Amino acid sequence: MARNMITGKETQKMQEYTQERIAQAERRDIEFSTDVKEQIFEYANLIGEEEKVRNLVRNLADAVSQADQEGVEDLLDDARMDIQELLDPTIGKLELRDYGYTAEDMVPLRKEAALDYHRMGSKIYCLGSDGSKGEYASKEMIQAHDGLFGMELQMWERIKDNNLDYAEENLGAFQESMSVIEQEEALKLYDAGADIYLITNFSSPMYVTERMEIERGPEHYQMSMTELERFRNLEWEMQKYPQIQSLKEANLLLGTRKTFGIYQIRDDSPGENYAFMNIRFIESHGMQIKKEDYKLVYVGELLGNMSLDDIFERFNIDRPEDFRGHSLSVSDIVVLNDGEKVTAHFVDSISFEQLDSFLNLEEQVLSELAYEVGERYFAIQRTEEGYDYSFYDEDFRLMDGGVYENDEISIEEAAEELLEDEGWTGERIRGDYDRLMEKVEEMDEVVMAEIQKSQGEYKPLAKVEELEEANYNMIDNVLNNMPPKKEAYLEYYAAECDEIHDMGAYEKSTDVKEIAAIYEKYREDPENAYKGSGMGIIYRDPEDSLFDETELLIVMGTTIHGDFLDNVRFLKDQPVVREGLEKIHKALPDYKYIPIQDVREAMYPKKMTTEELAAALDEIAEDFDPYDYRDHVEPGQDTIQEVMLDLQSGNVGSYISFLKDVIEEDCEQSVWAGVLLERLKSYEPDISKETEPMVYVNYCEKRELMEPRCQKLSDLDSRTAQKDKEWYADRNPRTDEPMVTAQMFFTIYYAEKGDKMMQHFKGKIDIGTGNGGILSQLKLQNELKLTDESWIGYLKNKGNEEFQKCMEDLTDMQNHVLPYLQSFCSLEEKSVQEKQERQVAEKQDSRVEASRAANVTKGDNDKAVKKVVSSMQTEKNKATTKAKKPSIHERLEINKRKIQEKQGKDELERGADRDVRTV
Repeated sequence: MARNMITGKETQKMQEYTQERIAQAERRDIEFSTDVKEQIFEYANLIGEEEKVRNLVRNLADAVSQADQEGVEDLLDDARMDIQELLDPTIGKLELRDYGYTAEDMVPLRKEAALDYHRMGSKIYCLGSDGSKGEYASKEMIQAHDGLFGMELQMWERIKDNNLDYAEENLGAFQESMSVIEQEEALKLYDAGADIYLITNFSSPMYVTERMEIERGPEHYQMSMTELERFRNLEWEMQKYPQIQSLKEANLLLGTRKTFGIYQIRDDSPGENYAFMNIRFIESHGMQIKKEDYKLVYVGELLGNMSLDDIFERFNIDRPEDFRGHSLSVSDIVVLNDGEKVTAHFVDSISFEQLDSFLNLEEQVLSELAYEVGERYFAIQRTEEGYDYSFYDEDFRLMDGGVYENDEISIEEAAEELLEDEGWTGERIRGDYDRLMEKVEEMDEVVMAEIQKSQGEYKPLAKVEELEEANYNMIDNVLNNMPPKKEAYLEYYAAECDEIHDMGAYEKSTDVKEIAAIYEKYREDPENAYKGSGMGIIYRDPEDSLFDETELLIVMGTTIHGDFLDNVRFLKDQPVVREGLEKIHKALPDYKYIPIQDVREAMYPKKMTTEELAAALDEIAEDFDPYDYRDHVEPGQDTIQEVMLDLQSGNVGSYISFLKDVIEEDCEQSVWAGVLLERLKSYEPDISKETEPMVYVNYCEKRELMEPRCQKLSDLDSRTAQKDKEWYADRNPRTDEPMVTAQMFFTIYYAEKGDKMMQHFKGKIDIGTGNGGILSQLKLQNELKLTDESWIGYLKNKGNEEFQKCMEDLTDMQNHVLPYLQSFCSLEEKSVQEKQERQVAEKQDSRVEASRAANVTKGDNDKAVKKVVSSMQTEKNKATTKAKKPSIHERLEINKRKIQEKQGKDELERGADRDVRTV
């Protein structure tokens, strides 16, 4: 049974209902054992749903009446499984209601489970028996609270869904490698501008959006290994520059990210003498602009083509919510880091003056150094005698140490020699010397505490408590009687005229459902159509007079605009505001919902592979119009592979147009389409030298060769060659024609070495004619065009420029493209090659005959015919003899020479370099 269970009206009602169901079964002479009854009552109390209880009792009664003990055990096992799937299997929603918390937004937990989930990174709330809840709780707050706890229902549903995904998918496949960091380091790196993530079992990492999430969160977090290494290197580098006062500043001045920073003059510094004065004034009064007179007040991302003028306008007209300095003014400094160089710019009276001297950082010789080697630590510092060094174990206990007296070498060289002499040859991670010393001091205190334990415990707050606490019984080394902090909360409003509230009715309340109902009433009134009704939030914080009563429109028409919060950073970062946005979404479930930017950005990875992007496009197409999608997608059609080929070929225009249509449709998929459109715009084809040529079958008379529509060239070439051989062998005895033939129209996609995107060309073959597979027939077609006099004459009639271009294309196809494609396929049988060669020769003969006959005058017709026939017979004999000897590779060389002679070239030019592909 659930321990320490709170019973009340809801629980009592469920127990009575359960007893009635059991009694009803017993009136039918069905007898439940005491153990079965106890399990039924436990199930009823924890699950709390009458329908499920009724079904359980009825099914158990049927099993008992049939003496099916195995069936009884199976039903009880299922019931126990339902209980185990609760967030906390020791408490159900009935007990939560009896406790006094009746809202439906929380899933209940007891303290033990609350601490477990908090450690995993989930936000836990301390619930009051009066139905209240504050901000999410820290570990200390959870330990101090004597009541029940809750997790947001939405978060619990996400955890359950994620567990399902975890069983079916390879989670984290596209997630960057992460490193675990402690809470203290997470706070420091967050303040410096690093992206910090909670440690969860979710498929995609959960981004920390505000400092309080770390302050009140678990003991450990995670961040990108690459990002952590970058910041550790910055910590190392900033030790060389005493002018750099923080890791945040080091990230600006020494980092490689595109950022900008704003410096303003410190209070009580010499710089106050020239504060708000221009360059001319400073120089005329013999003053100098010095970095030590300034402090860094803001760091932001340098986006796109952001200019100094853009920054000046933003920090005067539309200042960010997290900016705490004064409006950008004369004597301020703007530092730009474009990822390659860093420049400083003085805000002058009219424009900006570049100030190189501001960034003249003097590098100093390091006097302290710390390394982590494996799970042990090394520290060294410069002294008058040389270098003082220490070796520590994994618990920061001293192992060995001494003085290295050679002060003529650098501290890095001294550390290198000492580590090698000690045999510490593992991977070295540069660390913070001061932080290492703090850990060593903490361990020393632990050791001292153990030694002094017998002398009694020292309480440093005891003297303060004597002055503050109500009586001496409360002196326990904790200040207990401090006034409770007043928590921020939200009010919701509905206005008939949102722009000017006085022009119509206006209501506000902390009950979002009440305000949502009023807003819908306003919106449905036709008289309010011209007024512009709206619904929004009012941020209330009794502890912050600056932001208290901040009002923001959220709902316009039938759209919930979470994106309106993107421009109000302070509100966007407040958990109570994010929670309120979700409450509005639940209160108006049929409205279009646009989440906050970071939620939208998390819908898809920032850098998507071709396969990810193709799968996302295919999914959104099916979700947007499933009926149209099914009408156009045929059996065996690999739509994702087809989209991948389009993307890798640069054919993205139609997809951009489609996504814009989805966005304009203002439907459920519109937000997803908007994010995907940005990903598509920044997409670059990921072509590697291992990329295999692919074929898309546009049409084939035999459907068996169209499934799948998209496949590797090597596979389809082999299949078509095999079918051609089988069908050609089955010929009509009377006509000697194949019994079965089929035409195939296709597109081949390929990428030669160095190509940034896939090339493609279209082709057609006849299967069953004995000419082999795709590549074999493409070679035959290309050779005929290269050697056919009538075809060459036709091209010449188009003009010399067109002729040269076509011949270069055909030559490139013959010499480079087709051999490249052939390298991915197996060579065909020699008999097929010989047959093709004879057909080339015969077709050439017929074209020669027709051409010569056309040029014969009417008077010499008979004589000319005899001459052509004789010539034709001679050419046939030569061609037949030739077809029996050279291989396909030898014939390619012959054709190369012939084409060179016709074009008047001594050396072939590589047409492939012109990106021309045709057949």
